[in-house]
Amino acid sequence: MEPSVHDLDAVLFIVQILCTFTMTGIVWFLQLVHYPLLRRVTRSRFAVFHRINVLLSSFVVGPPMLLELIAVLYSLWRIPPWMTPDSVYLGAVLLAIIWISTIALQSPQHKKLQAGFDPRSYRRLLYSNWIRSYAWSFRTIILLFSLLRVFTQT
Repeated sequence: MEPSVHDLDAVLFIVQILCTFTMTGIVWFLQLVHYPLLRRVTRSRFAVFHRINVLLSSFVVGPPMLLELIAVLYSLWRIPPWMTPDSVYLGAVLLAIIWISTIALQSPQHKKLQAGFDPRSYRRLLYSNWIRSYAWSFRTIILLFSLLRVFTQT
């Protein structure tokens, strides 16, 4: 028995849920625990710590971010039956905001911090990360409501 397109819809919907929920947890951990602790690292060790931290963190956040992007792009091409078009489009806009924020706001601050602790770059990183925290949280809410549709459709 060959998998159908509907099976692929379901798999990518589950992938999207798992990746979005994972990234929501990670981004809130970063915002409330990890980033505030960065200012506690001694100045003499900060540059090395930060370079290693960014490298290792990329192995944790890279795969779910890429898989989430693939799943969202697929859902834009073929809207799953348990998601409304509005929820798919809003979720995609939120993901675009996340990626733009990551590339345009957080990544440049991380690059500056790799040279050593800079209070201005640190504050910009901490405050701009709220964009991703809220955007991933809203994506989680959208997907929760879509998941509820799966169980309530008759």
